[in-house]
Amino acid sequence: MRYRNHQANNLLATTNHPNGRSGHCDPRLNRSKTMSRTTIDFGIDLGTTNSAIAVLKEVAAEIIKNNDQHDITPSAVSIDKKGATRVGFRAKNVICDSNKEDAHVEFKRQMGSNHEYRFESAGEKHKPEELSALVLKELKGDVQQLMGEVVEAAVITVPAAFELHQCDATRKAAQLAGFRESPLLQEPVAAALAYGFQADQEKAYWLVYDFGGGTFDAALIKAEEGTIHVVNHGGDNFLGGSDMDWAIVEQVLVPRLLGEFDLKDFTRGNKQWRQAFAKLKRSAEIAKIDLSRSERATLEACKFADSNGEEIEFECEVSRSELLRVAEPLIIRSTEICKRVLQEKNLGKDAVQKVILVGGPTLAQYFRELLVSNLGIPLDHSVNPLTVVARGAAVFAGTQRFKGRTAAPLAAGEYSIDLKHKPVGIDSAPMAGGKVSGPSTQDFTGFSLELVNTKTQWRSGKISLRADGVFMVDLHAERGERNKFAIELLDPSGRKQKTTPDTLTYTIGAVVEEQTLPNSMGIALANNEYYRFFEKGRGLPQKATHDFRTTHTIRQGQTGELIRIPIVEGENDLADRNRHIDDHFIDAANIRRDLPAGSEVEVTLRMDESRIITVTAFVPFLDEDFSAKVVLRHKAADSDFLRKDYDAEMRRFREVKAKAADAEGESAGRLVQNVEDSPLMQEVKEAVAAAKGNPDAAAKCEKRLLELKLKLDEAADALEWPALVADARKELEDLMAVADRSGSQGQKDKAAELSGEVEDIILARKTDRLRKKIDQVQSLYWEIVFAQPGFWVNQFQRTEKEQARMTDQTRATRLLEQGRDCIVKNNINGLQSIVRQLWVLLPREVVEAEKRGYGAGLIH
Repeated sequence: MRYRNHQANNLLATTNHPNGRSGHCDPRLNRSKTMSRTTIDFGIDLGTTNSAIAVLKEVAAEIIKNNDQHDITPSAVSIDKKGATRVGFRAKNVICDSNKEDAHVEFKRQMGSNHEYRFESAGEKHKPEELSALVLKELKGDVQQLMGEVVEAAVITVPAAFELHQCDATRKAAQLAGFRESPLLQEPVAAALAYGFQADQEKAYWLVYDFGGGTFDAALIKAEEGTIHVVNHGGDNFLGGSDMDWAIVEQVLVPRLLGEFDLKDFTRGNKQWRQAFAKLKRSAEIAKIDLSRSERATLEACKFADSNGEEIEFECEVSRSELLRVAEPLIIRSTEICKRVLQEKNLGKDAVQKVILVGGPTLAQYFRELLVSNLGIPLDHSVNPLTVVARGAAVFAGTQRFKGRTAAPLAAGEYSIDLKHKPVGIDSAPMAGGKVSGPSTQDFTGFSLELVNTKTQWRSGKISLRADGVFMVDLHAERGERNKFAIELLDPSGRKQKTTPDTLTYTIGAVVEEQTLPNSMGIALANNEYYRFFEKGRGLPQKATHDFRTTHTIRQGQTGELIRIPIVEGENDLADRNRHIDDHFIDAANIRRDLPAGSEVEVTLRMDESRIITVTAFVPFLDEDFSAKVVLRHKAADSDFLRKDYDAEMRRFREVKAKAADAEGESAGRLVQNVEDSPLMQEVKEAVAAAKGNPDAAAKCEKRLLELKLKLDEAADALEWPALVADARKELEDLMAVADRSGSQGQKDKAAELSGEVEDIILARKTDRLRKKIDQVQSLYWEIVFAQPGFWVNQFQRTEKEQARMTDQTRATRLLEQGRDCIVKNNINGLQSIVRQLWVLLPREVVEAEKRGYGAGLIH
């Protein structure tokens, strides 16, 4: 572990080693060289509690040990009053050694938020990605010290459940740490690669069970013919070993403390006790690890001041049975996610060959026994669960070409080769190609090229270059090793020429079929509908375009008038039950003329392999594009808002419960009872209490509150269902009657189609879809009715009787006279226009409820 002295604005300055050993004084570092590799080769597991780095050597990934000769480095940062920054074990120990807030851990949970971590003694604040960058730089330093190589690129892993703003923050952390390239890889995929890279594997399903320090991932992997593909995944960014630690603190230690000492308002959410709880959590973590091997563990002494300012020293013994009592609900929660992942793909446990274990908590025997009893699938932990992700990341890194190296100017007689080949694949005779170029040669007629395996001396034979320098060649590769081929370029006279690069490598091994989208993504509409552009699990890159219409007019140059296009991420049909990513605007200040309501807008979303998103709104009426890169940042959860939101949901819960008690049937009542009996209710209550002054607890509270809302939505939908079905069938009956009487053949066919769709939705019991389908039924009904002259005459006559209630009597009188004239002249189109204008003059009988859907300005 290292420390550094730095100025406030130079947090990522050069690292110095403890015990007086400066990194610049190490002779190995003086010989450090930049990456000369053609593939990235380095993989990093940037974990919530611990991180690790590995490098691919031949066909095996090797962990790079840190300065203390450990495989893993705690993801911890401390800054003292002199500005000395420590990263790793020593930083983590500061939590117990100091009474001030000088060290932070688990900042991965806040990645992508606007939260800032305060270092009290130094008087500094830093963003989560800045602290993650320090951890990444620490790992780079380990490589530089042990291998004498400056790491310019590395594959960095992220949880499968990470949302887009969190992935973007990880990429920013890599940039801050000095990486020129940093492809992201989902952690479960990395784990699967560590197991399957060199394995002879027929088609099989694996379940990667990744219970890390702060996040949980369950990924269903299909391994087949040398490819690894994510079939489905689920996860929870607030479920991991850290939550087990907090459960020990809050359910075991705090009750004992309150019984022994004077500790007023001793809660995790009280800022007065923030450091006391940090110390208790660190001690609980150590006890948890000890209990994985022993039946009892003695908690390390925690020292802090009580309510009267007197120092107390708390020691106690914790048993494994106590640990199991608080940990089992968390483990069960993880297995329920696993079961859901399988159910969504209609797979039973017998279809899964094995469960691959990832994460430190899975080392404990009691943990594994619970998994076997709840999942019923054989466990595989043959690769160290603590380092398997870093190893797999290195394997993947070996498949990624390093593009960031700056090419040195070519000397006379030297040639560069732009290689086009896959560094890893399942084919033993792959094809490679490229293009040769040189500073003084334009025509390569007569040049030839030959590739030679440096170990077996296999030769490709001389391949003639095209005049433009392009070539294609078939290779022959050996299994079980990294095949290195020397590139021999010969000029027309047969003289060998110097090339950059002068070798290429190829390995026969498993490859990731494609990087997939962790969550669905789309936009929110004005009716709170979620319109999906990209579905969860689709491969990247992605692009989609869909047409919408504006809900209101915006006037050119009017300040504050705009069309809002909210971009959201998630799986729920209701927009506001998903994660709001960013807003795209069509601003009145940027248009050349007024944009009327009902105008067409073509929205295009693009996402590249690095998950960078761009949005374009093309407005044909204006013949203009409005484009922007999506800003992926999430506002940190506000504890006061969460309290109000929680109180509102509790009121809704009581209302739904009361209605369910009076309702016929057991469905709604059973759902309400399930909510009341679930651990979720208690979890939300505890999270709300802890949210004040604790960003992790606040973020967890926000997520659990959303889960509670969805469960209450389900119960409320069950109550509404019988009336909704009756309404749908009545609307269908009216539609079929008017279509039969007055509709065109196309309208009759559409009505019959809608009838079948309604019955299918009723059979599937999809409340939101049925509501939307009722809207479509009503829309077709009015389309047919509006086309009938008699309807508009009837509407005019009824509206005429309401003249006294109209807001503009002069205009109303004029319109009514024009309407009577239209009837006399049989001008139905004119009458339709008059009636619509008269409707605008009538008051709204019911005040419209506040709009949901993030204030969207589009409708489909």
